[in-house]
Amino acid sequence: MITMLTLFPLLSFGIAGIPRRRAIRIALRIAFSIGTVLATFAIASRVDALSAIFSSLLSIVMALVVFFSSGLFPEPARGHRAPWSRPPAFFLLVGAFWSAMLVAVTATTFVGLWAGITATTLATTFLVAHLGGRTALEAAWKYLMLCSFGIAVALIGAFMLARAAGDFGIVAGDRFSWSVLALHGAQLNSPLARTGLLLMLVGFATKAGLVPIHAWLPDAHAKAPAPVSAMLSGLLVSCAFYALIRVASVALHTDAALLFEQLLRGAGALSLLLGAALMLAQRDIKRLLSYSTIEHAGIVAIALSLATPLGYFVALYHLLDHALVKSLAFLSVGVVQHEHGTTSMGHLRGLRRGAGGRALIFASIGLGGLPSGGLFISELLFMFALVSGGHYWLALFAAIALLLGFAALLRFALESAAGSSPTAPESIAPRAIVGMTTVVLWCVGVGSLAFAFFPFFPQAARLLELSRTLVPGG
Repeated sequence: MITMLTLFPLLSFGIAGIPRRRAIRIALRIAFSIGTVLATFAIASRVDALSAIFSSLLSIVMALVVFFSSGLFPEPARGHRAPWSRPPAFFLLVGAFWSAMLVAVTATTFVGLWAGITATTLATTFLVAHLGGRTALEAAWKYLMLCSFGIAVALIGAFMLARAAGDFGIVAGDRFSWSVLALHGAQLNSPLARTGLLLMLVGFATKAGLVPIHAWLPDAHAKAPAPVSAMLSGLLVSCAFYALIRVASVALHTDAALLFEQLLRGAGALSLLLGAALMLAQRDIKRLLSYSTIEHAGIVAIALSLATPLGYFVALYHLLDHALVKSLAFLSVGVVQHEHGTTSMGHLRGLRRGAGGRALIFASIGLGGLPSGGLFISELLFMFALVSGGHYWLALFAAIALLLGFAALLRFALESAAGSSPTAPESIAPRAIVGMTTVVLWCVGVGSLAFAFFPFFPQAARLLELSRTLVPGG
């Protein structure tokens, strides 16, 4: 049942590309997307709580991305005729990415998790290069090389950990299962096991875009079409952190726990500071949002490194809300770019007059952590977790970095909202397209705004209980 679900987006989008009439293809993709979301909800009870949360989130966001792309398809550069630039191939790759993500978050072993994340790399490489041109192809090549290095390192680490597990008598069928390895964590106190866990940390941190192995992220997110950028920032980074949580569930039961936490905390602190500082220097909105992703990845990494129930709660809450807000931001950029023909911050003025512009301003303010959005609450809880854990200097460091990121996003919001655009719209979209994209933006925006009230919902208590189960002694 679960295997069929994971393959359903890939197979269904392949079928949807067969009809010649565009309207039929769009209707089939939307219908298949809704079916995948409902099927994901139906089988949520058959997987553990963490898998259920991530699979539900990614299916909802992916369905909205498909709706958006069906209305406002990203047009490749003139003269670019690569096979993957055609709509059927584009949506087939989107379906492949969706299936690969479901494989990753519903797997029960490190092999299945690695296979899913590897498949996401293969699918998204062509999506990053969709628009064509030298810069897009260069970004895709950098993305493929660095992420392939990361997942190769993670695979080596997984086999080293499995070999160490075999040396201590764990049966062959359980050597890649994180639940079994966590139960026998006390027996995995060997140099081989420690090295394997740290290699997996490095490998999956590459996919998460953590500094200093983040170089692929700004270029890939900036050069990809807006829907693909939403998938990369909102979902792929979240999936990488899902993998890190699974690795941590084993590492925290071994004598590698302290080193694991320190490395994750160091990478998180560097990501938070570098991402926030470089946001101030950006003059392209997509690159600004890309460095914002690195900043928020740093917050999640530091929260996980605390290895406390509150730290894990903050990390999961922040990941969920960031996925929606960042997806809203990049999808809004797609509308704004379609209307104004540019993503240069110096040429985007008077955005408050259009639906896409208003959504982009709203998302930018939300990403900056302005009260009382969901990210403001998660960042407030993040600071509380640092202070309650006695990390006072780190809390001061994080506060300065968050202020820098807030200043960069607030500057863009104020500048882009004022005045009128110096450039005429490149084209006027049909009403049906405007209506479809506006509905998608409203759905994502309402969903992200609802997360501001999440701590008051009963589901917040369940998430905190889940966080306790992920931390030894929690």
